[in-house]
Amino acid sequence: MRGLETGADDYVVKPYSVIELMARVRSQLRRVRPSVGQQLTYDDITLDAESHKVTRDGNELKLGPTEFRLLVTFMEKPSRVWGRDQLLDRVWGRDNYVDTRTVDVHIGRLRKVLMQCGGSDVVRTVRGAGYGLI
Repeated sequence: MRGLETGADDYVVKPYSVIELMARVRSQLRRVRPSVGQQLTYDDITLDAESHKVTRDGNELKLGPTEFRLLVTFMEKPSRVWGRDQLLDRVWGRDNYVDTRTVDVHIGRLRKVLMQCGGSDVVRTVRGAGYGLI
């Protein structure tokens, strides 16, 4: 119960069934990742997860793989503010050691590409909390 109160989405008590554990993992993955072929839209930005294409106001944007994964993360839950550590886990993976300031560099690159066609800056910085979409 304490885990849920501190932010966990789910938990399993011992002894547990491996089948149940895997079912819960698959359930969580369905919630956090777009299904194949899904298009995400936010404001004038459209992201096609299957073809790895991003357009803004009809103009195709060239994003690097990390910036693409950042944008997917933001567009899946546009009202959420993501902390640097959360973005590191989600975009880079838990097995990689990357400095938290690396997130700032890639956010800067994402902003630059999103604004190259004259669009406004849709990535917001929440001081002391992280990043999200406006």
